[in-house]
Amino acid sequence: MFATPFLRLSKRVGLFFLIGLLSISAFSAALKVGWTVEPDSVSPFIAYNLPSAEVFLLLYDPLVALNEKEEPVGKIAESWEISEDQLTWTFYLRKGIRWHDGEPLRAEDVKFTYDLFMNSGLGLFSGFLNGIESIECPDDYTVLIHSEEPKANMLMGNTPILPKHVWEQVAEEDLELWENEPAIGSGAFTFLEWRKGEFLRLKANRAYALEKPKVDEVVFILFANNDTLAQALKTGEISAAVNINPMQLPQLSLSPNLLAVSSPGYGFTQLAFNCWESEDSLGHPALLDKRVRQAIDWALDKKAILDMTYLGQGEVGTTLIPPILQKWHYRLTDTERRDYNPKKANDLLASSGYPIGPKGIRVDPQGNELRFRLYLRASNTQEIKAGQLIKKYLQAIGIDAAIETVDDGLLMDLIFSNADFDMFIWGWGTDVDPTTILNVMSTNEIFGLSDCFYSNEEYDRLLALQATQMDEAQRRETVYEMQRILYEDSPYAILFYDNEFQAVRTDLFSGWKRIPENGAFFFTINPYNYLNVTPK
Repeated sequence: MFATPFLRLSKRVGLFFLIGLLSISAFSAALKVGWTVEPDSVSPFIAYNLPSAEVFLLLYDPLVALNEKEEPVGKIAESWEISEDQLTWTFYLRKGIRWHDGEPLRAEDVKFTYDLFMNSGLGLFSGFLNGIESIECPDDYTVLIHSEEPKANMLMGNTPILPKHVWEQVAEEDLELWENEPAIGSGAFTFLEWRKGEFLRLKANRAYALEKPKVDEVVFILFANNDTLAQALKTGEISAAVNINPMQLPQLSLSPNLLAVSSPGYGFTQLAFNCWESEDSLGHPALLDKRVRQAIDWALDKKAILDMTYLGQGEVGTTLIPPILQKWHYRLTDTERRDYNPKKANDLLASSGYPIGPKGIRVDPQGNELRFRLYLRASNTQEIKAGQLIKKYLQAIGIDAAIETVDDGLLMDLIFSNADFDMFIWGWGTDVDPTTILNVMSTNEIFGLSDCFYSNEEYDRLLALQATQMDEAQRRETVYEMQRILYEDSPYAILFYDNEFQAVRTDLFSGWKRIPENGAFFFTINPYNYLNVTPK
């Protein structure tokens, strides 16, 4: 689903993990999944990381979801139709669906959920609802959604439907404070227990209206690092692992009881630049010049960075939408693409008015040295390695990168406190619909989802246009043009498209499926494996 800054790392370690493992060891039918990053929240109005999005897939159902072939299938909605003018969608809800607390799910819950997201503008789901004008509920099982213009992605979102009787008790001004525990949804699993810094337990919803899970529980266990995660997988203390260090894949693959995979993912890692054209920005003014940003992109040997950080597991980055989304990813032509070429980088800077200064560092027309702060997340060793390589590449073109390692919370504060940064490395994950990640770069998302504060009027116009284009071929061309604009302006230097590194135990569970073909087991477009694997 998620266009999201990912992976805020908890720092609790040691004894907590041993206690967590011991306390869940009695649940033999539990699917135990290990990870090194836990959800930042179980509230859809607060959460922004990928683990939260994964949990939402299990706790909540949307109106419509996507199957393994990226085809829309009904969840809460049993069927739907669109009016001749393409401005009204009618969804017919399944009867008999109940919330986890036993209350019946009605059409008013759908209207309430969409209105709350649209009115508050909070969370990652509100952007998907752009273009909706009004919602009607003529009866308990019919929802009419009216849009101002045709809404191309109406069937491609996974906005979780929330129980009105729970959330109407929360004042809108308190939405960012209310933790939503225990979370009550209508999904295949119910919230059981969350010991932050240790584990999160979900129980199979035996009253689920659709296909019922074949496991009794799913338990997500937090590990201090990749080494303890891999060890727990080897010994069978957990059934599956995500966030595996790629260095560990060859060894894990030797075990006859393990299936370890490196597969294309729905995310990327980027070097972000401060593009905020405001006198309040605390970023270096030279980075407002796209020629400087382009020169930096020319200077980076992204293949070498990928090889050094992830053993080459992934793909060199270019445009905003990852290649796994084949129909939307724009592949640059040879003349468009900026491959590693430090000479071109130096020539571009020199011709743009950035000569080498007396200290060997380039200066801008005002005499300011091109000395940029580069923030790296202390929790991510691969990003730190990448940052160190980037520093060397920039030295070769007369730019000094002053590296500062910080925790995730501080980096978020720096980004959203008057844009007090020059550059940083982080990443995004996205979903199948391109609007999600494209929206991140819109002017409206400055101090919202946007972390580089980029603004381009033509890009914003095209963002609105593609959302209304019901003809997929026309929409694809618009999405391609948006990616060309971003690549030209270079608010991000996308370093690489991340692979997912995961492993599962085939001796403990059967029925594992990679989604899509040759894809991953988890963090995919749907919760297939949570529902279908069977304990042996």
